[in-house]
Amino acid sequence: MMISKTLVALCLAVFSVQGDSMADARELQAFRLGLALVEGGGKVDYTQGNSTTGAYGAYQFVPKWWDWYRSFVPGMQDANIEDPVAQNKVAAWHFNNNFDKYGDWMFPAIAHFAGPDDAKLAYEEGFDAVKNKKDDTGVTVEQYVNKVMQRMEEQMQLMSEIDTDVEALGLPKTDAEYYQGAFDPTKVVEKEAASVLDAITNGMSDNGRKKFPMTKNPNSARIQ
Repeated sequence: MMISKTLVALCLAVFSVQGDSMADARELQAFRLGLALVEGGGKVDYTQGNSTTGAYGAYQFVPKWWDWYRSFVPGMQDANIEDPVAQNKVAAWHFNNNFDKYGDWMFPAIAHFAGPDDAKLAYEEGFDAVKNKKDDTGVTVEQYVNKVMQRMEEQMQLMSEIDTDVEALGLPKTDAEYYQGAFDPTKVVEKEAASVLDAITNGMSDNGRKKFPMTKNPNSARIQ
């Protein structure tokens, strides 16, 4: 499927300005999209649900624990889990926080899959301490992290390929440029962004992994 590089660039610009970034903005958006693609089996789906656990949205947050996740994020304390913008902001905050804490993108992936306690354990004792832990479907931490890192790398490569178009269009390269009002991509892609992103992610689909059931406690995530 051929996607206009201009539309891809505009869509990526929308994603790059969601959430306050402690990590590199492009790495954050690549990680966030990569993880969402893994959770969505090859596409980003803000309305997907898990009938067994109730996990919902692009990042498969468990509604029961949504209050816990959103409570850390400025301005999101009353956010609705069904709001795609809220899902992005809450996910970005937690991904940023874990990257800032540990300095490597594998730790946000571990925290999201196995919980913050296991991310801390992996940081203190090494990845071997957690890599063989499994979720209810038999997927290991190592398998999940490798898949997310692969998807992240694919997103970084895509961004690199459209750099010349970003230059030509004068799109913002940083959150600071965006919030200075230099460019408002939402006015350009307000109606098209969702369908363009869906086309992009469907075009990269490899049917992905199964949707993972989420456990009851965010501190243990999917690992029992």
